[in-house]
Amino acid sequence: MNKGFFDQVYDLVAQIPRGHVVSYSQVAGMLEQPHNARVVGWAMRQSPPERNLPSHRVVKKSGELAPGFKNQRHLLEQEGVTFDQKGRVQMKQHNWNR
Repeated sequence: MNKGFFDQVYDLVAQIPRGHVVSYSQVAGMLEQPHNARVVGWAMRQSPPERNLPSHRVVKKSGELAPGFKNQRHLLEQEGVTFDQKGRVQMKQHNWNR
């Protein structure tokens, strides 16, 4: 994938409103690259700090949190995002459909 795709990911993620989440596969689909959910994950891991992206709002399609993102749940809870008993985001309630 080229740098252009990463920039598209960052531009889209910047639009996710507080209290909402999207999955890696949703981001890929919104960018008309439905088979590149994994590349969206790579982009998020390499996101430039100066962009100050709300990367905590990107989760797995199951609602599971990103591996290794230690304060992701805390940040989402501060925005009112709720979780099920297994610690997954309640996607039906908080999914962002732009």
